[in-house]
Amino acid sequence: MMRPANWQKVVRIPTKLLLGIAVLLLVPFATAQNNLGELLDAGAKKLSLEEFKEEIVQRITVGSMPTGGRIEVVYARSGMIQGAGSNREGEVVPSSPIMGEWTTDISGRVCTAMRIGGQPGATGPPLIMLPARCQYWFKYKDDYFLADSDSDRSAKVLRRTVKQ
Repeated sequence: MMRPANWQKVVRIPTKLLLGIAVLLLVPFATAQNNLGELLDAGAKKLSLEEFKEEIVQRITVGSMPTGGRIEVVYARSGMIQGAGSNREGEVVPSSPIMGEWTTDISGRVCTAMRIGGQPGATGPPLIMLPARCQYWFKYKDDYFLADSDSDRSAKVLRRTVKQ
C-alpha cells in the first residue's frame, strides 16, 4: 500500500487538534463552576471559620453578584464590611458604596447584612438594605466561592477572588 510522503504530518495534525480541543473543553470546567456539585467534583474544599479569617478578612475580595453586577468588599476584623458595587458588568454606571456587618454562626457559615447605595435623603443611588444572609465559603485553587448550602449539590455558587 502506498502512503503519501507526508503521512506522518497528516496523522499528527488531527491528533494535536483533538488534544487542543480536549484541553479547551476542560478549562471552562475548572474555572466556571455554577453549582456546589460541580465545585466539589473539581476538588474544592470548604473553608473553616479560621481559614476564612486568615485568607479573606482584611483583604479585598472581588466578584459577581447574582444580578450580574460586580462587588468589591473588605471584611474587616472589627466585623464591618466596606466596599463598592456596580449595577451590571459592562454598563457605565457609577459604583455604589457598600457597608455592612459580618458575623459567624455555629454551623460554620459567614453571615452578612449589607446596605448598598447612598445615605437616606442624599442625592445619588438610593439606599438598598439587603436581607441578612449566611453562607458557606469554599476554596478551589486560588478562587473562593460562596454557597447557601454545604450539602445541596444544586446550590448556586458565587465566585470571589482576592485582589492582589
